[in-house]
Amino acid sequence: MKRETVFLRLAVFVLAVPIVAACLFLLPYIWREAIESGSWIEDSIRPIVIGMYGSAIPFFIALFQTFRLLRLIDRDEGFSYRAVQSLRAIKFCALAITGIYVATLPFFFWFADRDDAPGFLLIGLVLVFAAFVVAVFAELLQKLLKRAIDMKQENDLTV
Repeated sequence: MKRETVFLRLAVFVLAVPIVAACLFLLPYIWREAIESGSWIEDSIRPIVIGMYGSAIPFFIALFQTFRLLRLIDRDEGFSYRAVQSLRAIKFCALAITGIYVATLPFFFWFADRDDAPGFLLIGLVLVFAAFVVAVFAELLQKLLKRAIDMKQENDLTV
């Protein structure tokens, strides 16, 4: 089981690197370019960039919970209530990210409408959809894991 969790830890790390790079380099660059261009672009980009920075916080909390869950699996504690708590935290982080991106959708629409770039609105919709899918998947895993733990406890009591 150790080899699989090492692969998953590496995958989580690979997911984190582009987000850190975006927060450190890409988003400040977009912010500066929007300020330099002035006019309506600055007004529409500012809430989007703030939303992206705001979504980074629950994203990194979810990554921490993912590492915690993988550590529990390494210790053969994958079927424990701590694992359920980690999945619950991941679910709430994904829902928070979904909420943040839903709040920024009007600004995606405003920018796409003013710049005549419908693909920009599609980017916002993909962000909302991806975060929501993660939340639903975490909810499903949480319920399955809780049911498995309850069945395990019931079997332990009958023996």
